[in-house]
Amino acid sequence: MERLFTNITNEELTQNNNDLHTGCYAGEREDFMMNGIYMTENGLKAENAPVKIALDHGWSSIKGEHIFMETSVVPVDYTPLTNHGLLEYKGKKYIVGQGRLGKQATKTENENYFLLTLAGIAKELQYQGKTQIEHVELYAGVPLTLFGAERKEFRDYLWHKERISFTFEGVHYSFFIDKVKIYAQCYAAIANRMGDMDRLRCVDLGSWTLDVLSVRDRIPMDKDAYTYELGLITAVERIKKDALPKLKCEIPEDDIIDVIRGKQSNVNAEFLPSIEKGLQQYADEVEAKLREIKVDLLHENIVYVGGGACVMKRFGRTLGRNIQYVTDVKANAIGYRYLAENLG
Repeated sequence: MERLFTNITNEELTQNNNDLHTGCYAGEREDFMMNGIYMTENGLKAENAPVKIALDHGWSSIKGEHIFMETSVVPVDYTPLTNHGLLEYKGKKYIVGQGRLGKQATKTENENYFLLTLAGIAKELQYQGKTQIEHVELYAGVPLTLFGAERKEFRDYLWHKERISFTFEGVHYSFFIDKVKIYAQCYAAIANRMGDMDRLRCVDLGSWTLDVLSVRDRIPMDKDAYTYELGLITAVERIKKDALPKLKCEIPEDDIIDVIRGKQSNVNAEFLPSIEKGLQQYADEVEAKLREIKVDLLHENIVYVGGGACVMKRFGRTLGRNIQYVTDVKANAIGYRYLAENLG
């Protein structure tokens, strides 16, 4: 079984209400320990210790342990009215986070997701009140069924040897990314939330994909993992399409997302029946797909995670104490930090 986390050093690289509460290393600067530690009368003391940042790179949104932003990246050649979402990097300006980025073949095919990473790091640093820092340690993830194929490419994409300097929302940042650790999405979302469950199925309902992972004795079984193109966006697009002939207008995507998040009061009452019908259809399709791959919804421990967990909590037809929901969309990012600190 391939481990869903791996440690790789620079040297190796050069060589080649059932709500549930509860790596790869890249770019290790050889001089970091010498530059970052000095002697005091009390012994060794860390100076400029790296700030740890965990980001979950989704197709619709970037989530940190404390932040959330959408994935649009729009180059601009003018000075916007405000600094909100304004990223300035290598002499170019971008407005980021104001809408959803269209799906790419991969996240590494252009610089969009690196630019989003810079914005995500800046937002997390702003939250932590640490805008003037020298070193960052970054934790991220890739889809669990593509972990072996994509982990190194995504790690190399995120890590830069040189100092990174940019301005986000009027604040200047300049730091080194000392390490990038890559973990498996889905498993990360439950790694610190399994409680007394030794066996379970984790069902991650993301923007574009449905991922299913078996966990036995708290160990992820990557040979018993599945990915299907049955993400939440398929439901969103179908709702907009099916409602158009009846309503004579397209339901705004923000209204559908509000219903998913339980904010029906923000939505035009005329839209609600179409939205709820479409979300019920999506929940039925998810349960049908799980039965198709022999998931016993009545008896196995099932944990729904991702943006679609809210949909399954409200519209799933199979209920029981064996079914739980992680509705915090930041769960993967929180899990990356947990795995980094507990598994290395």
